[in-house]
Amino acid sequence: MKNFKNQFLAVLAVGSMALTGCLHIIEEVTFKDKGTGNYALTLDMSEVKGMMDMLQTMSPDSAGGEMPAGQDNSMAQMGQEISGVASTLKGIQGITNVVELNDTAAFKFGYSFDFADVAALNRALKVVNKDKYDSKVEEVFKFTGKSFERLSAGDMGEEIKKALSESEGEEGGEEAMDMMKMMFADMSYKQIYHFPDREIKKSSNALAELSDNNHTMTITLKPFDEEQQSKKVSVATEVKLK
Repeated sequence: MKNFKNQFLAVLAVGSMALTGCLHIIEEVTFKDKGTGNYALTLDMSEVKGMMDMLQTMSPDSAGGEMPAGQDNSMAQMGQEISGVASTLKGIQGITNVVELNDTAAFKFGYSFDFADVAALNRALKVVNKDKYDSKVEEVFKFTGKSFERLSAGDMGEEIKKALSESEGEEGGEEAMDMMKMMFADMSYKQIYHFPDREIKKSSNALAELSDNNHTMTITLKPFDEEQQSKKVSVATEVKLK
């Protein structure tokens, strides 16, 4: 995960000072009937910011509740890394309307783009995984109109969990790992899939929840939740559409 990994861990280290690791990853994808659609990814750390702001107002050393320069710099660098994803995507065939989200005030980062077909979407995600996570991913989605599949590859929740685990393992051993699991127990990785032109008949993923008259499916994973992990849950799913 190279540079992005380092920046991401620095930001989470700031959050750990507030005794919370509330991080929410939202991956939202819309597939229209002809294969075109929109992809959006958001890292939401607003809960971390809320806790930090509260602690700063309680601290006698805080200057008007402002964020210390080092913490603010970590967030700015985090935003720059995510912005780099958007810049890279702008040159990929079949990818248009690339928009970056770089909100250091609300601790929200991410990007969105339109794709011409599922092949273009997979090309974009291949670049993101290689450039930011140093991970080789060839294919993430399959879509034919009547069927949809999300493969297990490109699981961002697992990538972040791996980075955190490696960091804690190197620095503090088993005790630090247990602390990390407790801090990030509520971390979530949510996938939201919209099929405006199709109705969802069934999904192979036990965590799938349907809404919007069966046009939307949501899967929420918690990478550090022991109960979920014991069931070996995954982002992977096969969906039948009608």
